[in-house]
Amino acid sequence: MGSTKDKEQIQDLPIATYVKLIRTGEALHNEVSRGLAVEGLTASQFSTLKVLKLRGPLAQRDIASYLLKTGGNVTVVVDNLEARSLVTRIRDTEDRRIVFVKITAEGEEVFDRVYAPHLNRIRGVMSNLDSQKLGELLDLLEALNPSLPEPLCYGQPEIPEEPKKKVRVAR
Repeated sequence: MGSTKDKEQIQDLPIATYVKLIRTGEALHNEVSRGLAVEGLTASQFSTLKVLKLRGPLAQRDIASYLLKTGGNVTVVVDNLEARSLVTRIRDTEDRRIVFVKITAEGEEVFDRVYAPHLNRIRGVMSNLDSQKLGELLDLLEALNPSLPEPLCYGQPEIPEEPKKKVRVAR
């Protein structure tokens, strides 16, 4: 499907484009998420740690909103993070029905360790596109779904890249 002629021959261009978009997105997501799996984290667990690190304690429904997930999905994610002592639940003192989730010191340490390598993996999978193409793609995706909330990573302080490993030179 590389040439214009090939695209003109596609009978249902919206369907073909959607399928290509989803398959490409899933392939890129799987590649980036492999580094999280090494740390014992799913993408949803990592994203939960990120939203808590950047926004502070939140109710589970607010976490679900940030992650574009259901409340039930977030409950399972939080249960698993809590079992690893990466988050803790805190019941609201004024309204006991509300439970906030807070990242723990151990959760912050895990997040801080995996965030820069995670960003670098994203940069790596997107490296086939130059800045102009990335901008065009971003514009197209925004046009496709203008109501989608901005990701949390926008407008956040730059996270330093991974420190360069010192290499010992044999003498």
